[in-house]
Amino acid sequence: MNILVKFKLAFPSITNQWLLGISILACLVGLSSFLLVPKQVQSQENKGEKAASLLRLGKVIPPVTFVNTKGEKWQLHEQKDAKAIVVTFLDFKCPISNRYITVLNSLAEKYKAKGVIVTAVICDSESADELDKHTKEFLAGFNVFYDPKHIVSNHFLADVTPECFLLDQDKKLMYFGAIDDQYQDRTTRLKNIKTAHLTEAIDQVLANKPVEVQTTQAIGCPLDREKKESSTVGEVTFYKDVLPLLQKHCQRCHRPGEVGPFQLLTFEDATRWADDIKDYVSSRKMPPWPVRGGLPFKDDFSLSENEIAIFSKWADIGSPKGDIKDAPKPISFPATKDWDEKDPPDFILEMPTEFHLAAKGEDHYRMIAFPLNNKTELNLQKVKFIPGNKRIVHHELSFYDGTGVVIDAQKRLGKSKPTGTGDEDYGPGYESGMGLGFEPNPTAIKRNKENPGGTLGVWVPGQGEMSYPPKATVVVPPESSIIMQIHYHRNGKPETDKSKIAIWLAKEKPEKYVQYMLVDTKFLWIPKGVSQYKSIGSRVVEQDCEIFMMKPHMHFLGKEIRVWHQPKNSKERKLLFDLRNWDYNWQSSYYTKEYYQLKKGDTLHVEGIFDNSDRNPTNPFNPPRMIFVGENDEDEMGYVSVSFITPQRPEAGHIEFMDYFIKLREGAALKKAFGKHDKPAAK
Repeated sequence: MNILVKFKLAFPSITNQWLLGISILACLVGLSSFLLVPKQVQSQENKGEKAASLLRLGKVIPPVTFVNTKGEKWQLHEQKDAKAIVVTFLDFKCPISNRYITVLNSLAEKYKAKGVIVTAVICDSESADELDKHTKEFLAGFNVFYDPKHIVSNHFLADVTPECFLLDQDKKLMYFGAIDDQYQDRTTRLKNIKTAHLTEAIDQVLANKPVEVQTTQAIGCPLDREKKESSTVGEVTFYKDVLPLLQKHCQRCHRPGEVGPFQLLTFEDATRWADDIKDYVSSRKMPPWPVRGGLPFKDDFSLSENEIAIFSKWADIGSPKGDIKDAPKPISFPATKDWDEKDPPDFILEMPTEFHLAAKGEDHYRMIAFPLNNKTELNLQKVKFIPGNKRIVHHELSFYDGTGVVIDAQKRLGKSKPTGTGDEDYGPGYESGMGLGFEPNPTAIKRNKENPGGTLGVWVPGQGEMSYPPKATVVVPPESSIIMQIHYHRNGKPETDKSKIAIWLAKEKPEKYVQYMLVDTKFLWIPKGVSQYKSIGSRVVEQDCEIFMMKPHMHFLGKEIRVWHQPKNSKERKLLFDLRNWDYNWQSSYYTKEYYQLKKGDTLHVEGIFDNSDRNPTNPFNPPRMIFVGENDEDEMGYVSVSFITPQRPEAGHIEFMDYFIKLREGAALKKAFGKHDKPAAK
């Protein structure tokens, strides 16, 4: 946010006229500095343009002509009946921009009867036909204009997508900047919007009141109004240094048809996102590998400090292209096959109909249960989840249920058909939130009490099938169901998916069995306002076994989680797992490179760190409240599921989730008894 605007917010008694005078002075000072600085320093150019934009606040915007993809013209100053006009610069290649299309649709519908016109301008589209295609796909409910020569963007001095400009009925500029404050920066999105800047400004304009906040910092993807020639030489270049890293760490997701919101295959792709790449890799939000220590794990595609420095240096020196002769050969990604035809699965479970994901809303978690109708127990050797639509399937959890409670919930909670209310989520299964979607009662379970259920594996982009160690199987009891919980990531337009899961049975009698144990932090609640809340826990190992996989689980307050191994009759602890920068959006499983042996009587210790302060952008409440253990997105969890192999059959082991469900019921009771006292008073 501009420093003058911050000053005005801190001292609301200051008049706009006073601010304008200071703006002029600031502009002159900024201009003198600008003249002394080389033209290539982009930050100074932006400062000069923003100062110029501030000077236009409250003044009539000069006439300008908008043109649509058919060549039809729309004159800004001919809209005589408009009480206000919103001009927003968008880019269908920008994931942040796409997030706001449904917001603009809502604003267009809400204010249409009040005489407000909502429009959008797209500059960086490959063609008019492509723009028409995207406009239709995203169901844009407002006029979209094409500006490939940047006539309109230069007129408004727009430099970010999305960035909005609000004009009153006299075509005076009353507000420009962000639509709302859900993005703190390009890498941090707030779970809850605090201020809807554009909506508030529209309401104030329609009420003939002064706009209290006239400008904010728009956050999104850069809008390059002037194409700059890229240098071919530099200490770090794209072809020699950056492209090999993109191939190794990024292109598994950032290529056409995959879950990455944009592709990173060419120089043009990468240079467009150079600053964002620097931000994401420096904060280690990308690639999504937050493990920082412990055992060595397979498929570690994290960046080294030197590799991060290469990305940062490349962005800082202007993203030089280099010599194409230095480029590595393009990666030939193999055609994705559901499975090897020489080894087909024993059965395939496919969603009976398509699931329809709406354009608007937060991410969606859906549970789909498939009854096996098996009369005898099954020994599973391999499981493979096959996403139907990789653009929206973010990750998937597979498990089995021997009790029947999930099938019952699906019948009770399912929404297989639309209700006719418009853009909505519907299809097979039911919306589960971050857990099962209901509160199971362990005391009411009557079927397969000795083996009620367990995890089968996790799918994330880039991972293949979930194979178990040789000659080891997962035992699924009779009359069980296979469950898929899919995390769907919205991309701003309606989508459909029809995923499936393939299962291979063991051909021989197993020598070992796959089991798991929960190493759980013991908190029942987390006090409000604490940014470094630590909760610990431990459990004794009940049998000799070998660890082959670890899967952490936390919600939106989670920051870090660690696991140590303490041998029996020893005070020494060995760090097995150290995860920093927890992000709920990435539910990965971590497979050890080698099996790690535990002995009966050993102890596993866990420590979780949680942030329940107002500085946590993903905190479900603002201001913070006391948070209780539970499955909902406003609750919290903190455990690591440790998968291991052992010669003992599962019925001889501990029934893990039954005990955990009892803890969840305790948390729900505490929340019901005490949570209401922690809520803000009604206004």
